[in-house]
Amino acid sequence: MKHKLTLLILCLFSTLSLEAQTDRALISGKLLDNTTKTPVEQAAIRVLSLPDSTFVTGVSSKKDGSFSISSLKKGRYVIKVSFIGYATVAKPFQITSTKASANLGEILLKPDAVMLKGTVVTAEAPPVTVVEDTMVYNASAYRTQEGAMLEELVKKLPGAEVSSEGKVTINGKEVKKIMVDGKEFFSDDPKVAMKNLPVNMVENVKAYDKKSDLARITGIDDGDEETVLDLTVKKGMKKGWIGNVITGTGSQNRYEAGLMASQFKDNSQVTVIGSANNTNNQGFSEFGDAGQGMSGNAGSGINATKSIGLNFAKENDKIELGGNVKYGRSDADAKMKSTSETFLGNSSSFGTNNNSSRRFRDDVNGNFRLEWKPDTLTNIIFRPNVSYSKTNSISGGNSTTSNNSHQLVNTRVSTSNNLSDYVSMSGNLQINRKLNNKGRSVTFRAEYGYNNNASDKYSYANTYFNLLDKTDLKDQYIDNTGKGFNYRLQAIYIEPIFDKRFLQFRYSYQNKYSASDKYSYAASENYGPTIGYQDKIYNSDYVDSLSNCLSNRYATNQFELSMRTIRTKYMYNIGISLEPQSSKSKTTVGPNKGKDLSQSVLNFSPTFDMHYRFSKQKQLRFMYRGSSSAPDINNLQAVIDKTDTLNIKYGNPNLKPSYSNRLMLFFNNYMKESQSSVMAHLNFSNTLNSVASKMRYNQNTGGKITDLVNVNGNWSANGFLNYNTPLKNKKFTISTFSNASFSDAVSYTSISANSAAEAQKSTTHNMNLSQRLSGNFRCDLLDFTLNGSIRYSLAKNSLQVNSNRETFDYTVGSSTNINLPWSIYLSSDVNYNIKNGYSGSYKKNQVMWNAQLSKTFLRGNNATLRFKIYDILHQQSNLSRTITETMMQDTEYNTLGSYFMVHFVYRFNTLGKNAPSRRGFDRHGPYDGPRDRPRGGDRPPMGGGGFGGPGGGPGMM
Repeated sequence: MKHKLTLLILCLFSTLSLEAQTDRALISGKLLDNTTKTPVEQAAIRVLSLPDSTFVTGVSSKKDGSFSISSLKKGRYVIKVSFIGYATVAKPFQITSTKASANLGEILLKPDAVMLKGTVVTAEAPPVTVVEDTMVYNASAYRTQEGAMLEELVKKLPGAEVSSEGKVTINGKEVKKIMVDGKEFFSDDPKVAMKNLPVNMVENVKAYDKKSDLARITGIDDGDEETVLDLTVKKGMKKGWIGNVITGTGSQNRYEAGLMASQFKDNSQVTVIGSANNTNNQGFSEFGDAGQGMSGNAGSGINATKSIGLNFAKENDKIELGGNVKYGRSDADAKMKSTSETFLGNSSSFGTNNNSSRRFRDDVNGNFRLEWKPDTLTNIIFRPNVSYSKTNSISGGNSTTSNNSHQLVNTRVSTSNNLSDYVSMSGNLQINRKLNNKGRSVTFRAEYGYNNNASDKYSYANTYFNLLDKTDLKDQYIDNTGKGFNYRLQAIYIEPIFDKRFLQFRYSYQNKYSASDKYSYAASENYGPTIGYQDKIYNSDYVDSLSNCLSNRYATNQFELSMRTIRTKYMYNIGISLEPQSSKSKTTVGPNKGKDLSQSVLNFSPTFDMHYRFSKQKQLRFMYRGSSSAPDINNLQAVIDKTDTLNIKYGNPNLKPSYSNRLMLFFNNYMKESQSSVMAHLNFSNTLNSVASKMRYNQNTGGKITDLVNVNGNWSANGFLNYNTPLKNKKFTISTFSNASFSDAVSYTSISANSAAEAQKSTTHNMNLSQRLSGNFRCDLLDFTLNGSIRYSLAKNSLQVNSNRETFDYTVGSSTNINLPWSIYLSSDVNYNIKNGYSGSYKKNQVMWNAQLSKTFLRGNNATLRFKIYDILHQQSNLSRTITETMMQDTEYNTLGSYFMVHFVYRFNTLGKNAPSRRGFDRHGPYDGPRDRPRGGDRPPMGGGGFGGPGGGPGMM
């Protein structure tokens, strides 16, 4: 009887299995260009059910033009194939119980063009598309001048900003790396690519969050993401040389010179860059960019730089090798003035500061990467890095402090000279082995680091206390050395437990050692403000109370368990980690001598991450991360720093571990029919037992003594909304970017030098709202952009309810590019800036007007002669505001001011020689759709049109 029952159950399940197999079908086919018979990649393929044309599913064609769609039920359907520049193709088909699959064969796509009196009219390129969690910006939709560099293109992208220091942000997130065809380009220095890569080689720019090597290989989301821009090089420009040579001279002894040469082959890239300039192009020159740099590059003072670098990348079927070496020398001349307000309960103190500084710095960096795949199951990655820097800086200035009645409390004259050297080496080795094709894998990872630094600092400060009629003189020499090393070992195991569900185990051990030796000496006689003489060392007295020698050992074990589930429409990961930590510090010199500290804490961190995909162009992501952290061992010392009598800092041996909550919500959508896109991002974080300042203010001297305490109530939230849409005729494009941020910061203050005095708790509330709107019109002869922005900032302290600090920043601007006859181009940009609410005598309003006239000549327009003038109206200023929980400060730096440059630029290019040359604005060639999605290795792999499994396991089913 038992055998009969077993047989009956097996038959029943077999019947259900057969029914399930015949109930679901597979269709496939291949897309080809009707004329060239070449594959059409990334075309949109939609399946609609009949007779009501309800959308069922959709995919994109692969590199070879093929496509396949599974899990279709019995019924009648129509497949629609669409791609920009081609006419839409519709093919009906039917799935029956006897026909479980349908091979549609080769589908030929015909160009969608209308012949009007010999003119071919084709579809306009969409400015932005969305593929999964990637924003794809089509380079041909953003007009740039002939010979423009990447920075000019990025400045035109919706949601992108480039600061005067060269920092790039996209949709509110800082860009950490720029990649070329999925390969790192000068590693962690985006400015190199921004200043040196020509736009005319770029087909599209992809913005996404790149996963770490560990997350990419194992599928474990370790939270280590970085925002990158990934450039896709045009297919016809991947074999040959491309480069620029520039020389320029201008008024006020300004100069620029540079060379960039790149060789591209199918599987390798080599780039050499060198530059020299004194126009605030920090790191690397603009290399013949016809448009970038028009802002005048305010920066922090005036900078002269010299640099040279080499970047390479090479790969074959088993090995990817890449890296870069850079050398740079900078000379920064900065003049700064600032006004500040310090919150003191129901009152405030006010300060002014005027300072001049000169800094010389030399840097050498090397970053390398090796990825080896000895077989289909094994992946090995090795990343070594080395860096060295040498700095010599000197500064001098004066400052004042006033009380709430605007009486002078102190005045100071100070100078300093600092000489420092720093060397570091680090690296990591990761070995991953897949144990089967269902997602089981094991990973071993080792990391190491070493650093050594030394500095000599000479400082002189003469402080007069007005209310006490007393003078304090400090003439010091400080000898500081430090070193440290660390290593970390990890083991990760992934086990598939159910269908598309994986259990992940991780263990890691980390060990750190650091030592810092600080010896302070006071000059035995008054040498005055002239500093830096070596004989002071021999005529000075050792000061034990200002010295400190500290060593610290830190060890931690981490145990992590998480589960990852993958489905067609969604993916989520939930986990928790426990991290017992121990640290010991030993002090052998200074006021803390013999006060050794030890601490043991248990940290835990829950995580939850979910992706929901409505379609390939529309998705939602939610993430939560909780983490606890122990106090910095240096903050546990009773005395940290008493070098500056106006700013004495104390630690707190009783600090508790803090716990942080972080939530993130992300949504994006691309409407293909209207070529519109929308992106929204929300962040929230708060910290329990956060480390904050407890400040005691001495109203007689103006000095501050700062202790560290644990507080609750610190939180921050921010969000942005980005919307882009072309108008009906596609010649006009509108882009809007809205941003909002809010935060609370808690602190304690008391007006007394007595440590027992009761401190008042206060909260500084910050709010920032901004809105940007831009419109663009373009045709063959003209490109015109009109933009405007408004930023509102509010800072208020809970104890000073009638003293809100508000600022308004308004900007209205336009940029115009005109294509004149005889290969002559005229460009101009004007920005009117209004600043309200700032303190001091700073210039509040300014009109920044820059213009250039250029002429291209020689064969292929390879040479350019141009005249550029910056800040025509002599109105540039460099003003910023900084707000913390205890103070607010407005700062202004010196700028380059108005000047002109005359450049000669020569471009050589052996890439894509068969492509027709185009005159006028660089349109980067006809648009034929996005070529490549971001390399699958940059995030958890995706298969079957869905989310991929750990370690490149099977995708969703």
